[in-house]
Amino acid sequence: MSIISKSKFKFSRGFAIAAGILASSLALSSCMDDIESPELPPAAYVSIYQGASAAPVMNIYANQNQVNQQPLGYTQVLPYSAYYTGNRDFRFSASNSATSLLEKTFQLKADSVYSIFVATKAEGIDAIISEDIWEEPTAEKAQLRFVHLSPDSENVYLEISGSTTPLVAESTFKSVSEFEEITPGNVTLKVKSTETDEVLIQTGTLEMKGNRVYTLILRGLQAETTGDKKLDIQLVTNFINY
Repeated sequence: MSIISKSKFKFSRGFAIAAGILASSLALSSCMDDIESPELPPAAYVSIYQGASAAPVMNIYANQNQVNQQPLGYTQVLPYSAYYTGNRDFRFSASNSATSLLEKTFQLKADSVYSIFVATKAEGIDAIISEDIWEEPTAEKAQLRFVHLSPDSENVYLEISGSTTPLVAESTFKSVSEFEEITPGNVTLKVKSTETDEVLIQTGTLEMKGNRVYTLILRGLQAETTGDKKLDIQLVTNFINY
């Protein structure tokens, strides 16, 4: 497989989004052919996942601009969207309150792709950011990473059926692994304790498709045995190479 360099990957992704915006604009009227299109400002692309089980549905702001149209609830994700670059002040607040649950500053670089994960902490919530860098997916290979967002779960590792080597050797709370190549097909994923090798939770049979980039998220609480807050895993698709 040819590997896209970090700079080439980010440029191609940003260019594709910008080109789509320009194409939509130019299609409005052929009369605009002679009008010079304004240069688009530099942008970063950010996705936000709400993984704090005790948090209320929330609104999220970046430098006072609300970034979600509907309140974001537990296990929900905002897809990648363009953000201004530089130091961005993110504020998370309950949807029915102006009081902040968390304020945090993240630096966003031009043509870079990020995921922000909201997580539980001892009191309140926290947010972590990961720069998302993956190889160009092909029909013969998919890619998968692992995110640990269960505050009362011990260190874990991730196993994939058909392999004797862990896909992710060790994961601590609020850690985000690198993207790893996997062979498309039907697989089972198991999250195991690094201390006891006990299976904490596993998926059923999943069809992992080529040309795709995935994130598997461990979320919820071991202490909960029923309801939405119990320990669970969630598969999110980051990117499809059409």
